[in-house]
Amino acid sequence: MKKNLVIFDGSNFYHGVKRLSPETHLTSFNYKKFVDILTDSNANFVEYCVGEIRQDSSDKKSVKLYANQQALFYQLEKQDIEVKKGYMLKSDGVFHEKGVDVRIAIDIVRGALKNEFDRCFVISSDTDIIPSILEAKSDGKEIIYVGFSNFISRALKANCSRTVIITKQMIKNCSDVKYK
Repeated sequence: MKKNLVIFDGSNFYHGVKRLSPETHLTSFNYKKFVDILTDSNANFVEYCVGEIRQDSSDKKSVKLYANQQALFYQLEKQDIEVKKGYMLKSDGVFHEKGVDVRIAIDIVRGALKNEFDRCFVISSDTDIIPSILEAKSDGKEIIYVGFSNFISRALKANCSRTVIITKQMIKNCSDVKYK
């Protein structure tokens, strides 16, 4: 049986789901079911990489965002998904996620070199990780780009071994939210 590494770029996944299926709540999403369907396997190691929100008690929005993210982390850990955190950097009043793409790239290369996986499913549309993908492929690993049907990265599609497209139906099938 092939060993699979599945890496979620949390911010990319969140925004992709919100564009494709705005009614979906990711704090009640069945990530394990989604991964098992995606990989057609249950031999999966899954990690979720995201910038951690810092709570500022004087800012009501940050308090709410922090609480929601903590609820998400709890759900992920209950589903045996390792949460790997970057951080959020504020510049000119805008927050930017830092350290997440580097973490993803390191895990792809390290996992390939240490033979921790046969296939790596990358749920991200960030092209910054292409050098790590090419390195893992040169070690004989299959790297699968997982993109959203309404937003495909041509660069990742061209550089990965193959592509899997996330559809609205896939999201619905793994959501605990009842649909009309």
